[in-house]
Amino acid sequence: MKKYRVNESEHFNLMSMHDHLKCMEINARENNDWEALEKVEERLVEVDNLLESAYCIGALVTWEQLKRIREIRDERNTIRYNIAIQNGANNREAGYSIM
Repeated sequence: MKKYRVNESEHFNLMSMHDHLKCMEINARENNDWEALEKVEERLVEVDNLLESAYCIGALVTWEQLKRIREIRDERNTIRYNIAIQNGANNREAGYSIM
């Protein structure tokens, strides 16, 4: 089976999504929002499994794993971009949030 290397952006954004989900998990626990907590925990399991395979920049993963990592990278970039826009950044400034 052919393997593919994880690049810096993919690894960074996978780690960033893990941190983002942990924050969401803490908020859900504090607010006793058990439905949201269940969804966040499912996503955390997925991201943890991907991080196990993509443990560093250059780690070898399958095409299916790399495809999912890239989807998560794009999702995390969109989240950061939207947060920047909501906080008053213009499009150019918000564009710096994409890595």
